[in-house]
Amino acid sequence: MERVNPLANKLKVILAGMVFNLYWLLAVWGQYRFVYILFFILLVTWFLEAKAWRFSLLAALPGIVIDSLLKQWNIFEFGAPNRAPLFIDFTTIGLIPTWLMMLWLGFTTFVWSIRDTITSISTKWLLVAGSIGGALSYWSGMKLEAVFFTLPVFDTSLILMLIWLALTRYMLWLLSIFNKRAN
Repeated sequence: MERVNPLANKLKVILAGMVFNLYWLLAVWGQYRFVYILFFILLVTWFLEAKAWRFSLLAALPGIVIDSLLKQWNIFEFGAPNRAPLFIDFTTIGLIPTWLMMLWLGFTTFVWSIRDTITSISTKWLLVAGSIGGALSYWSGMKLEAVFFTLPVFDTSLILMLIWLALTRYMLWLLSIFNKRAN
């Protein structure tokens, strides 16, 4: 049985949180301007965190699909790219912008990085935090003019809270699957 150093775990969570908050800001505020930095941070983290890329891809896919559907249904709108997208402009095929895909991959990588802490918290609190936090993240993105809501803010926030409830439940389920495979 592996012993976990509580102080080291707390420091890891704090460092991961700081890196993710910087990552989020670069993605949302910078959008396409910093997508290469986002890509670099993601690759470095995937190199340092075993299995992070597998979890991240599987965990991010539903979020990317749902956000793309919300875009197609005109619940979300995004401005025109302020720079050339990384590799391809995915919006031309009906998907969300590249920077938002990178944000999804970064967020799910962050979840993987702090999985030990996440799995030690009550599921009901994680579902509440995920629902509210996910909706607030989009509201913050709206305030930074990275995404535009076509419905009233309250209505969009309720939709997002329900979506994030389901996404949080999915990520917790996926974490449990990955944890079972590790044992």
